Amino acid sequence: MTVGILVDPSCDLPTPWYQSCQVTLVPNSLMLNDQTLVDKRDVAASQAFYRPTSAKQRAKAERPCDPRIAAPNLNSNQNGPFYPGINSNGPADSLIANLPYQYDQLLIVTPHPSLSLSLPSVRATLTQAQPQIDALRQAARLVRPFRVRVLDSQSGYAGYGLVLHQGLRLLGRKGYSVDQLKQSLDGFKASLTTLVQPGQRAFDTAMLRKPPYQLGWLRRQQLKLTARRPIFQLDGAGVRWLQSHANANTEDDFLTFAYDRLMRARLSKPLVNLSYAGDLAHLRERPMFTAMHRQIRQQGGTLLYSMMALSSALQLGLGALSLAFVETRS
Repeated sequence: MTVGILVDPSCDLPTPWYQSCQVTLVPNSLMLNDQTLVDKRDVAASQAFYRPTSAKQRAKAERPCDPRIAAPNLNSNQNGPFYPGINSNGPADSLIANLPYQYDQLLIVTPHPSLSLSLPSVRATLTQAQPQIDALRQAARLVRPFRVRVLDSQSGYAGYGLVLHQGLRLLGRKGYSVDQLKQSLDGFKASLTTLVQPGQRAFDTAMLRKPPYQLGWLRRQQLKLTARRPIFQLDGAGVRWLQSHANANTEDDFLTFAYDRLMRARLSKPLVNLSYAGDLAHLRERPMFTAMHRQIRQQGGTLLYSMMALSSALQLGLGALSLAFVETRS
């Protein structure tokens, strides 16, 4: 029995974790002005995006996407997230030809429902095509029925990454079935806390009116007029506005807030995950990053950090930050 995990690029985790043979990543196609990019958590592509080599390229990257570009390819779900220029269609059909031969059982791990791009179509395709998949496996003399389960992580970005991290740790135990994996991760996600701060560049408060944030017009106007940056908490209970701060030192302000939050939390696992929509070298230079990293290590913990997925950066803006940890809930 072989069990695999399927995720999308918004699952933020350092690249080596995606090199496991048990992880399948569904890419997104991004259309940024006149440039087409494929978001598949490729380090070189992410660095090229976050480190434009000229002022002209930087201006393009920092300018909000025009939602009229390639309009037929845009996500048409009006209840979903605002992702201008992102094509979430296409990968599902190709999965039918590969995954049923690689695995006997598959767990599709999704981000918060309002943040998911590719996975709803993948889920629908795999479930609707179950009879066809079973016939193909029988023809290939694979006698086990192909079983698919779906897990809503109820998180996004760094939190989504921690769910994948935990799933791979559990799969290291021999004989773990997809149902056992899903049951364990359902318990794990209940203790997961994710902090999110939208980016300081290419930031448009219009995205905050969409799920999961759903801020009213007055709150969005206050942010725009006062040039303040909000911080949200995203977990199974939904999204909560925690505070806002000035735009002057957004990375340090968020890291200071996160550091204080971590010091007050009762961590049930000594693992913290951080993702940044920008150059990691710039983030590592921040004094609060060094302080937080040192404190976590002194407590016997580990800080994972990675570049945020390009599709997430287009949603949240360049310079966005997300931090996740697992704490004991009273």
